[in-house]
Amino acid sequence: MSKLSVIKELLSNPKEIVTLGYQSLIKKRHTIQYDKNLIDKYGISQLPTIDLLDLLPGFHETIDNYSYLTNTSLVTDILMIKALSRRFKDCAYLEIGCFRGESIGCIADVVKDCTALTLSEQEMRAFEFNEGYITAHAFYSKSKPNIKTYHENSQTFDYGKLNGKKFDLIFVDGDHTYEGVLIDTKNVFQQLKDDNSIIVWHDYGYDTENVRHDVLQGIMDSTPEEYRKNLYHVSNTMCAVFIRGNFKTTKLKYLDMPNKAFQVEVKAAKL
Repeated sequence: MSKLSVIKELLSNPKEIVTLGYQSLIKKRHTIQYDKNLIDKYGISQLPTIDLLDLLPGFHETIDNYSYLTNTSLVTDILMIKALSRRFKDCAYLEIGCFRGESIGCIADVVKDCTALTLSEQEMRAFEFNEGYITAHAFYSKSKPNIKTYHENSQTFDYGKLNGKKFDLIFVDGDHTYEGVLIDTKNVFQQLKDDNSIIVWHDYGYDTENVRHDVLQGIMDSTPEEYRKNLYHVSNTMCAVFIRGNFKTTKLKYLDMPNKAFQVEVKAAKL
């Protein structure tokens, strides 16, 4: 359903706009359409969920630079990726879409070989990004010497520039529209090193318990059919993951009972 058709539908029922708000209604209509598409095409409206502690037993990680600002990944998202990177000896890591650099900056503390693919300042201005967003770009990662950055649009990037380099772990956190996820996913499946390689997509969920169905459909439509059985959501995160292995799974439930407790210590210092 296009934004124009959604707007036309909303204008035909103005009371609903007042009741729920414009943005909530856009999300509602958008979700309904993609949810129907997923059920019709794949018979699903969500991925099976792996418990974080089944994926990463003994999960215990730290992050040294985290902003607690808008449009960042959850702490659990970043630390899950950091823990996954430890599964590989001399992990080769690729991140698409870096914003403040919190995730790749964290991974660079334990992985020597990091590659970033993110928009240039010129492209961000062409897309009319907020100047504050542009200024904050790579704030936490720009001083890390082990990050090789390509300032280009992942939708049009020539992966030949990598000279055949392949990756153990790839984090897709760029354009979260259906079309953007579709293109990035098709591309990154071509960049996997071997059968142990892992892909993580951010914003599979609006939060840890609500699926973004346009992102899910982008993942499903662009994942090779034989690999769709290896797609999962990871509990307590906003992430989907492609990983081979045998995992116990459950169905994601909204406002479900907690089954674990995280120990959280927060220490802040002025920059």
